[in-house]
Formats: sequence, structure tokens, C-alpha cells
Amino acid sequence: MTEDRPLAPLHNRIYGSIVYWITFTSCLICFIGPMFAMIWPDNTAMNPYFTYSLIFEGMSGAEIWTALYGEWPWFHSVWWKNFFTGDGFTMFGVALGTTVALWALIPTMVVFAREKQYQYVIMSAIVCFMVFLAASGIVRLG
Repeated sequence: MTEDRPLAPLHNRIYGSIVYWITFTSCLICFIGPMFAMIWPDNTAMNPYFTYSLIFEGMSGAEIWTALYGEWPWFHSVWWKNFFTGDGFTMFGVALGTTVALWALIPTMVVFAREKQYQYVIMSAIVCFMVFLAASGIVRLG
């Protein structure tokens, strides 16, 4: 029965495979990171009791980030500096999962270029640029 089905275009298979595996990896990282934080509670970047007290004081998200880490996380600087902590590792998993479109579109653009579908290369580049701006912290809400 599967032999009767047409094969999806190469760009769809590449994009879908990359999104699948990066999302799967990201989920595993986000599952393992909190376990590291529970096993080694002294090796965490943020104290949850201090974080909750800031939230209940009514601070904004930017104020809480600044109180916890001393800076706004431009270009994912917080998880990069705290990678070997439980919550830093978890933040890496979240960053990887939320930027999956960027990592999947880069090889897909190569396939589009080989197939001479330049309009899709341009649209993919625009989406990559927008994901980069959002992930870098240059463009943000609030």
C-alpha cells in the first residue's frame, strides 16, 4: 500500500525531518534539565524561591531577568553563561526548540536554490531573518 503513495518533494522531506529531530531533541533536553536542577539544587542559575518572590512583588519580566541575571538575555547570553546548570541547560532546550524553523530552513533554502525556486529562497531567507531577530532579543514584545 505504501508503494502507491507519491513521494513528497525533497524540500518538504528535509524540512520535516529536521523539524522533527530538533524538536524531539529539544523536548529531551527540556525533560533532562529540570532533573539536573533537582539532583543538584545548588547548581542552578536561579533560585525558584527568589524568582517567585519577585513575581509576587509585581515586577515585570524584564525586571525579573535583570534581578536574576544582571542583564536582559541578548543573543541567549543567559543560558550560554549558565549552560552547565540545570536551568541553563533547560533554557538551551527551549532556545533550540523555538528556533527550529531557522535551523530547518537553512538546508531547505539550499534545496530550493538547487531546484531553481528562487522565490522560495527569498521567502525562506525573510523568515530566517525574522526568527533571528526574535531569538536575538533585538525585537521583543513588552
